[in-house]
Amino acid sequence: MKKLILCLMAMIFAVTAFANPVTVTGVGEADIMNGDKSSAKLQATARAKWAAMEAASGVRVKSETIVQNAVLVDEAIKNEVTGVILSYKVTGEEEDGQLYRVMISAVIAPEKAKQAMGAIAMNTSIAVMIPVVFPDKTVQETNVLTETVINELTANQLEVVDIFDADGTKVSELDKAMKTNNYMAMRAVASKYLSGTILIGKVDTVATAKEGSDIGYGVSLPFNVVTGRLSYRLLMQQGSGTKVLASDFLSARGMGATLEDATHQMMENMTKEVSTKLVSTVLEKIKGANNRTVSVQLVGKSTIEDLMDLKQLLSYTAWVLDVKDNGEDTLKVKYPEKALYLATSISSRPNYKIMRLNDYLIQVQKLY
Repeated sequence: MKKLILCLMAMIFAVTAFANPVTVTGVGEADIMNGDKSSAKLQATARAKWAAMEAASGVRVKSETIVQNAVLVDEAIKNEVTGVILSYKVTGEEEDGQLYRVMISAVIAPEKAKQAMGAIAMNTSIAVMIPVVFPDKTVQETNVLTETVINELTANQLEVVDIFDADGTKVSELDKAMKTNNYMAMRAVASKYLSGTILIGKVDTVATAKEGSDIGYGVSLPFNVVTGRLSYRLLMQQGSGTKVLASDFLSARGMGATLEDATHQMMENMTKEVSTKLVSTVLEKIKGANNRTVSVQLVGKSTIEDLMDLKQLLSYTAWVLDVKDNGEDTLKVKYPEKALYLATSISSRPNYKIMRLNDYLIQVQKLY
């Protein structure tokens, strides 16, 4: 009994210790533009906060576009996950030529920091993973079907990540996750690339008929037949869960003088017949999954030409579905994701600065 109590106490202590806030330092730098040291200090402080969150959570992501603007960081932390940075104080600051450097000491909740960083850095890319298992059991992770789907999605202004390029995920792991509907395992892979949506599937191929086989009445089959069957899921992250936007089974056949020729023909047929349906499904589901309208307003001294320039920029921004004029300084943007992601995309472009951000309004200033 004593051992049990001691074990329970040890477990409670471990959980408590794991959940306890930690004190870390963070250093941030920003350019001093036009002698504006106060703005440089604000941005350097925001970058120091991000560095402290990285140190506390043990997670590092490409944060250049996220921390270009202090508004994005502060608004995102406040809106996405509360109680991340419990407190902080500036422990040092200095000018180094045209750079302003700030050091902070921050008290941070590690798990919430990890959650916040994922929410803030998550972009609107779609991760694609469709390996093909051929009749001889060889596997092609990058193949003509995958490449065609990626190219067509990219042509429709979506940002696409081919997970197999760098992840090294085993097909057996993917197969197990799909058979058990383990969406968390599938999403974990996409999360490495900060993708909110993932198109995941597998093509199994089988030689359904071989040359020379008897098809009746003393007639032998003069060619080989290979059938490919694709099973896929289209998943979207929603909060801490995963929503299945679509799932289906699709198939194609190919014939040829050799098994290799039949397999090649099957892949060509599948690419022609399946890729268009897959891309159409992705576009349809994404547009309807979380459709919203965000007002993008130009503030400060701006002209009609400035508004038209911003409209053109938004029209070619990933996942923007429609852009319409709404007065002399505002655009109405149909966007199927969080305004934060759209603001991050705008902020990454030269000469644009985010001045204010909420779920349905982004105020932008054009820098000259």
